[in-house]
Amino acid sequence: MSQNANLSQANSSNQQQKDSLPSGTLPTERISALLVDDHLLFRESLCSILGAAVDIEIVGATGDGRESLRMIDRLKPTVVILDISMPGLGGLDLAPRIRETSPQTEILMLSMHDNSNYVYRAFKAGCRGYALKSDSAESLQRAIAVVARKETYLSPGIASEFIDHLLNRAEMGDSPSSLLTPREQEICRLVAQGRTTDQLAADLCISPKTVRVHVANVMKKFSCQSRIELALRLQQMDSF
Repeated sequence: MSQNANLSQANSSNQQQKDSLPSGTLPTERISALLVDDHLLFRESLCSILGAAVDIEIVGATGDGRESLRMIDRLKPTVVILDISMPGLGGLDLAPRIRETSPQTEILMLSMHDNSNYVYRAFKAGCRGYALKSDSAESLQRAIAVVARKETYLSPGIASEFIDHLLNRAEMGDSPSSLLTPREQEICRLVAQGRTTDQLAADLCISPKTVRVHVANVMKKFSCQSRIELALRLQQMDSF
């Protein structure tokens, strides 16, 4: 099924629910939402599920980060539902750019990761909420509604762990490694192993130019003046 057909089916279902409302009853203003996830089957399924909600309208869906920025600039959705892990431009890299492109648009990070570090980075990147792909459809609809009201949402499945995480951070302070995106963490692990730029590019299926950009960002976060200094520092850290 094509993406346009999927969106059409979702919005058709939404219209049928509106038509079934009792006479004189009007639904609340619908929330325009755009879905960004690189897994086609999951994306289409979620479009159908959310499109059936009376108060949500799926205005677009894509699996490409750069395409999502163009769509957001054009559609100005109320909420972007954003996958955290995607090839190329991932959710943590996209979030700040979405905020720049459409400041009024709120971001709900939707992830399979229940790790508190991911949650922390998502909120620091500008997300308003964090939900898990294992959450129920009802929970996800509630998350979208909360974020659309510009209120913070955190999946109940990780709330307690995240609070503990914040308390620990308050005691220990931020370390450079805690500020790395998932892609930068991958870069660090490979740099610590002595991989060259070309090898990194082949390992991660990205261009050497993109590798150099990531390495430069990591060096800045670790206050390193050279790649050799960065590699030596990373080798001294247990996490890499």
